[in-house]
This record gives sequence, structure tokens and C-alpha cells, in this order.
Amino acid sequence: MTFHKLRLGYAGLVVVLALLLTPGNAGADQSGLSKLYLNYLPHRLTETSGKQYDLLLDVLLSGNLSQIPRGAAPLNRARALFLGDAGSCLFPTNIMGLDAGDLGVSLIASQTVDIVSLRIYSTGNSKSFTSLLDFDPARVGYIEGSGTIHGLPDADEYVPIPSEEQLIDMLGLGRLDAFLGHHPDTALALDELGKPDVLRVSPITLKNIRLPISFVCHDTEPGRAFIREIDEKISQLQKNGRLRDILGPHADLPTAADHGVSANAE
Repeated sequence: MTFHKLRLGYAGLVVVLALLLTPGNAGADQSGLSKLYLNYLPHRLTETSGKQYDLLLDVLLSGNLSQIPRGAAPLNRARALFLGDAGSCLFPTNIMGLDAGDLGVSLIASQTVDIVSLRIYSTGNSKSFTSLLDFDPARVGYIEGSGTIHGLPDADEYVPIPSEEQLIDMLGLGRLDAFLGHHPDTALALDELGKPDVLRVSPITLKNIRLPISFVCHDTEPGRAFIREIDEKISQLQKNGRLRDILGPHADLPTAADHGVSANAE
């Protein structure tokens, strides 16, 4: 009798272990991705804000995708972690902005979520300007870690600053003459500071720099599977109008013309 009970107990244990280890078990990460790295953006992605990209991630990373390990880090750190991890993806980003060199050809991107543009900001009482060449490059700031300044004239002389708030403060104190800001991030920062109209902003994007923002993955089977599922969910949000509700009025959503340009293009 004792032996029979032990056999039943062992059989039960085997069943339990089999259920726990089955790939289809609820709660298991079926994506195969090692991690989704996230670019920490104070006004759009902090993992705790419940708005902007944080809210979008809550909507997109549902079901099986909810079990993918993820974590946010400053731009340079997140980029380095992603490029060094061949089983991972990164969001929000753009292949061109990553400046990944030869590795760029082995990266793939999802559908465009929204468009980030680079604009020149100066004080309301500053002299009028038509281009970056109107400013001393040593007195032009930009967000530290930004990949969008690559290729701009005198980019190595620009001043890297950690946050939009600091850029805005330094401009107001006269320690900078202008800064290169990402839209809509700078607009969101100005809103939160209660200064939506305090700065002069270039009406058009700098050098027509409009970066389609997407999920970028290494070109592996898990990466391709993840992109396929994310693309389907992004398309649904675009069609039903929820993407605008989630990203808010400042977001520059892709148009038909933007969809005609591949997010994978460098």
C-alpha cells in the first residue's frame, strides 16, 4: 500500500513538472527573445508613467508577449545593451539613428509607431535664424545620447545635456543660444513646465530629419516572429484610432507617404 501511494505521488509529480515545463503553459515566455530593451524618455517612457509609450507598451505587449523581460535605460546604455545582445529588441528607436555600422544590415524594424523630428529651439527674444549655421556650435545643446545629430555640421562641437528640462533652463539662463530638440519630447517637457509658448521653434524640421520610430530587433527567427505580432497590433491601433488617443495631440503619426518609406532604410 505504501509503495502504491509513493508511485502515485511520483506520477503526480511528473505530471506537474511536465505542465510547468510545457512551452504552451500560461505565463511562459513563448517569444524566444532574451529581452526588450527600452530607451528611457522622461516624458514618454519611464515604465511607471502610464501614458505615452508606457501606455502603448501595456497595450502591445499583451498575451504571450507580456512575459518578455524588459527594462529601460538611458539612450547610450540601452543602445549598447541591445547591440551586444543578438537575441533582443529595442524600443523606441530607428535603425538609422542607432548608427550601428555594419551591424545595421542585420537589424529589422516594425511598422512605424510615430515620427520624431529634430528642431531648433531658441528664446523668444533671440535673433531670427534660418539654419544651424546662424549659431556658434559651441553654444548649441542637444540631448545626450541622441543619434539624430550624426552628419550635422559641427556636430562634435555641440553640447550634450542630459534632459529637455536642463536644455530649456540653460537656454533661459543664457548659457546656450539654441538647442536641438526632439519633437514631440520637447513639446511635452514645455507643457509639463507650464511654458508651452516660451521658446521659438523652427517651423520645419531640421534638414528634413523625420525619424520613423519603431521596434528594432536583430534579424533572428524570434526577432522576426516578434515583429510580425507587433506589426499586427500596431495596424489595429492605427485603424481604430487608438494610437492617437494613446500618444496624444503632439505625436506626429505616420501618413501614407511615411509608410511608403521603409523604416529599415538607412
